[in-house]
Amino acid sequence: MPLKIVDCLAPKVERVLEEDRALHHRPEVLYAVFKESITQGPFCGMVTAQDVALHPDWIFADLSEHRPVVALPPNTVIDDALALMNDHGCEVVAVMDGAGQFLGAVSRTSLLHALLHETKRMYELIEKDNQQLSAWSLRLSSLSEASSTLLKVLAHSAIESDLLQTGIEALASLLQARYGAIGILSEAGGLKEFVYTGIPPESAKRIDHPPEGKGLLGAVIRENSAIRIEHITQDPRSSGFPPGHPPMTTLLAVPISHLGHIYGRIYLTDKVDGTPFTTNDESLTLNFANTLSLVLDKAREIKQIRHQQQQLDYMAHFDALTELPNRGLLSDRITQAMAQAQRQQHKAAALFIDLDNFKHVNDSLGHAIGDRLLQAVSRRMLQVLREGDTLARLGGDEFVILLPIINEEQDAATVAQKVLSALEPSFDLETHEVYASASIGISVFPTDAPNMDALLAHADTAMYHAKSQGKSHYQFFAPNMAHTTQKVLKIESCLRHALKRNEFLLHYQPQVKIDSQKIVGMEALLRWNSEELGQMSPIDFIPLAEASGQIIPIGEWVLQQACVQGKKWLDAGVGVRVAVNLSVHQFQRDTLRETVMQALRASGLPPTLLELEITESVLMENVEAAVTTLEQIKGLGVRISMDDFGTGYSSLSYLQRLPLNTLKIDQSFVRNIPENPNDIAIVAAIIAMASQFNLEIIAEGVETNDQMEFLRAHGCHCLQGYYFSHPLTPNDATNLLAQAAQNMPPMR
Repeated sequence: MPLKIVDCLAPKVERVLEEDRALHHRPEVLYAVFKESITQGPFCGMVTAQDVALHPDWIFADLSEHRPVVALPPNTVIDDALALMNDHGCEVVAVMDGAGQFLGAVSRTSLLHALLHETKRMYELIEKDNQQLSAWSLRLSSLSEASSTLLKVLAHSAIESDLLQTGIEALASLLQARYGAIGILSEAGGLKEFVYTGIPPESAKRIDHPPEGKGLLGAVIRENSAIRIEHITQDPRSSGFPPGHPPMTTLLAVPISHLGHIYGRIYLTDKVDGTPFTTNDESLTLNFANTLSLVLDKAREIKQIRHQQQQLDYMAHFDALTELPNRGLLSDRITQAMAQAQRQQHKAAALFIDLDNFKHVNDSLGHAIGDRLLQAVSRRMLQVLREGDTLARLGGDEFVILLPIINEEQDAATVAQKVLSALEPSFDLETHEVYASASIGISVFPTDAPNMDALLAHADTAMYHAKSQGKSHYQFFAPNMAHTTQKVLKIESCLRHALKRNEFLLHYQPQVKIDSQKIVGMEALLRWNSEELGQMSPIDFIPLAEASGQIIPIGEWVLQQACVQGKKWLDAGVGVRVAVNLSVHQFQRDTLRETVMQALRASGLPPTLLELEITESVLMENVEAAVTTLEQIKGLGVRISMDDFGTGYSSLSYLQRLPLNTLKIDQSFVRNIPENPNDIAIVAAIIAMASQFNLEIIAEGVETNDQMEFLRAHGCHCLQGYYFSHPLTPNDATNLLAQAAQNMPPMR
C-alpha cells in the first residue's frame, strides 16, 4: 500500500499563538500557528524556520498570513501531498482530521525521510529474496558438478550472456539433454537475450534467427506454465522452431517467472539416452528457472530503486514546475560560492527577483496560465545568464539568481538589467498576450552580508525597496534599508490590530458650491491614532494596508462609519452627501455591491446621499469590468465620482461609457494656477470636456482666492480644499453644517 502522510509527520512541530515571535532560530522546528489558544483555538497556518530566518522580527501571524492555509487529511498519499505543495509553492502542509483538528504537519524533508525508509524496507525484501536464493543454492549443492556450475551462475547479482551460456550448458549436462536454450524477453515482449547449447556450429549457421516464441514455446510464455512432451512432432503446437534447428523428439520447456512477471523461458530437447524427460527433470528445471527469476527480479527491483532514488534526489533539489534548482540546492551553491570567493578573493552576488502583479495574472487568467508564465519567465531569464550562474525558484513568483563570481558590483547590475530587458516583450500563452515585469534586489558578498541567510535577506530587503519605487526596477542593498524595513514591519504589525483597538477615526472635508458657497458634500478621510506609534499619516499606512490586504476590512469600516455619520446629519436637518474613497482591492471584489447595500441598510442613509470615489487608474485597468461594476452600484441610487482625474491613464473616449456623476480635478493641477500655463490649459480642458458629458466638476486642493476665481470663471461647479476648510472631526463638521444652515460663512 502507498505511504500516507500520517506516517510521515515531521518530528518537531511546535504549537504557537499568532501574536508570538520565535525567540530562537531553530532550523529543525516547524511552527503551527493558532489563534487564542494553542490547544482549542482555530488553526491559522504553518511557519517554517526559513520564514523566521528571513523575517526574525515578525510575529507568527505576519509570517503565516502571506500564504493560504493548506491542509490535507491524514490518509492522503505522498504523491498527492507533493503535488499540492508544488501547486501552492509551499514547503509545509498541515495534517487535519475530519473534525478539523490539527494532527501535525508534513514537510518535503519528512516526506523524503519516509520515502527513504520505505526504500530501506524494499532493500530488506530483496535481502529476503537473497536468502531464498541461498536456500535454492543449498538444494542444488547436493547435485553433480553441473549443478555446482549452475550455482556459480546464480551467484551473480546480474545475469549476462556469458553466464546464461554457462547456465544452459550446465543444466543440459545435468539432465543429459542434447539441445537446450534460454530466452530472456525485453519489456516489449521480444527476445533480448538468446543462448543455446548442443547445436553444432554448422547447424547454428543454418538457423536464420532465434525462435520467435510461437507454437509450443509461445504457449509456455502465454500460459506461464511448463510443457513436457514425449513426441514433439505429434503435438499440433510444434511449430515455431527455425528451419535450421536439428530434429527433435522430446521437449521440456518452462517459464522464467516470479510473482506473475515473466522474464523468459528455458527449453531442453532429446535426452542422450533417448528417454523422455521426467517429473524430476521438470522440477529441477523449474527450480533453476525460479532461482534465475529471483536474480532477474532482484536486478529489476534494483533498477526501480535506483530510478526512485533519482526521482527523490531530483525532488529534493529541483522545482517541479520550472525544473530550476530549489531553495535547498540554491543554499548548497551559495555556500560553495562563498567559500570559493573567500579563497580566491573575489565577490559574489544574489539577485532576489519578484514578479510584479503576478497575482493579477492568476486571478484573472487562472493558475494554469500563471504556471505557464512562470515557466516562460524562467526560460527567458536563463538565456541571459552565464555558464556557472544559478537561477533558482524559491516558490510562488520569487526567484534568485546567484552570480558566484563578479569583479565589481556593476556586473550584478548588468545582469539585473538584462533580466528586466528580457521580460519586456509580451508572452503569448494560449490565446492570451501577457506582459511581465520584475522587481530585483541585489546583495553582494562579502560587502553586504557575511553569510548565506544575510545575503538572501538583504537581497529580499533591496527587492522590497525596488518594488516601492515602481515596476521593472532593481535596487542594491544599503544598510539603512534594514532600519526602514523594520519600521515598515512595525507599522504592518500595529495596523493589523488597529481595527480591534478602535484606533481609526474619520475626518470630513467639505465640498462647496463655487457660486453659493453652500456645502453640498463631505468627503470622509481616514485617520489613524496608533496606541504604539502615535498619529500616522495616511501616506505611511494606506499603501501598507493595500499591500497586506488589510484595506478590505478597513475600507468596509470606513464605508459603514461614513454612512452612519451621514444619517446622523440627515436626522439633524443638515443632511449632505457623504463621499467615500474605494481602494482597488474593494473595487475588484465580487461582493462590493452587497457591501454597499449592507452599509446603507444598517445606517438607514438614503443611497442618493452616498458618493463612492474611485481613482481613474482603477477604472482603466479593466474598462469592461469597471462599467459592469459601476452600473450595479449606480443602480442602487449611489453616486459615482472619478477621483484624481488626469493623473492616470485616462482616455476621453472612456468617459462616455462610464456611468459617472462627478469628475474631481486632481490638486496637482490646481496647485499652480493661475501661474502655470500648462496647468491652466489642462484644468480648462478638463472642465470643458466634463461639461460636455454633463458631469459635476469638483476641484481639489483649492487654497487661494485666485485659484477659486479662475475655477469659477471656467465653469467649475464645486471646490474642496484648505481655502474653505481643513478636514474636520465629526463634531466640528456637524457644527460647520449647522452654521451653514444658518447662512453663516464657512470656516477658513
